[in-house]
Amino acid sequence: MTRLAMATIEDLCMLCWACVVACKQEFDVPLGRWRLWITEVYEGEYPNITGYIIHLPQCNHCENAPCVNSCPTGALYHTDDGIVRLDKDLCIGCRACTRACPYNAVYIDPRTNKVDKCNFCEHLVEAGLQPACVAACPTGARIFGDLDDPNSLIGRLYREGKLIGVGRVADKVKPRLLFAPFGAFRPVDVRAGAFEKKISPERWKALTEMDLDMTQWNPNADPRVQPGAVSQWSAEPYLGQWAKIRLAKDPTIADLASVVKFTRENLSRAAVALLILFLAGTLWSTVIRPIHPPE
Repeated sequence: MTRLAMATIEDLCMLCWACVVACKQEFDVPLGRWRLWITEVYEGEYPNITGYIIHLPQCNHCENAPCVNSCPTGALYHTDDGIVRLDKDLCIGCRACTRACPYNAVYIDPRTNKVDKCNFCEHLVEAGLQPACVAACPTGARIFGDLDDPNSLIGRLYREGKLIGVGRVADKVKPRLLFAPFGAFRPVDVRAGAFEKKISPERWKALTEMDLDMTQWNPNADPRVQPGAVSQWSAEPYLGQWAKIRLAKDPTIADLASVVKFTRENLSRAAVALLILFLAGTLWSTVIRPIHPPE
């Protein structure tokens, strides 16, 4: 069974933002909204700056996707190869998925008032091509393929344990957007441009266990559903738009979405049962009983 996934090898990323631009152009993403972003975190004073980067927010196409579980209309669902697909005809713009997404990857398109998000460039993949962000990357930092394919690079790295998801919530939602952190392929201290990409195993562990602070800047922030969220540029855009971002919501958000899905399914079953009882009663009173009147 195909399990499509995408990964970023952070040691190879040179922060050219070609992936972000390619994504924007491929889907005509409106101003102020993003299917893909690069989170930059820097510390210290120039020239003694250390930092790390993560390619988020972007839809993680989670196996246990809170957005799918929370959608009341079924507009979000899984394909056979694991892509979380959006049926815009079924979307009612209720924003339940924007609340549920642990990676802030779902946004409201102001032109349609419906949600939108990354779909792994499904139209390109079906044509035998690579997603736009992967094709645009000049260093090969972005890779895409089938996790179960023994000949795929992403599958080999995944089996070797070099790719991980971000956040404590990853254990619950099982994301298909993975990362090879700094030092996975080179020594930990790597010089790149004007700053030193430096992250210790202890710091990476702390990073992956962070919760999302919704008061921090978020490129897809919607004040209507995220009170206090600030959607604006940093005062120092070249020193990192996200100064102190926390990358994943508390794992309870995934549990809550699962509860919503379970409740919705049970209500649907109850509604079907009531409908069957109603139809049976109607059939009895209008057809069967007149034919067989009581003696």
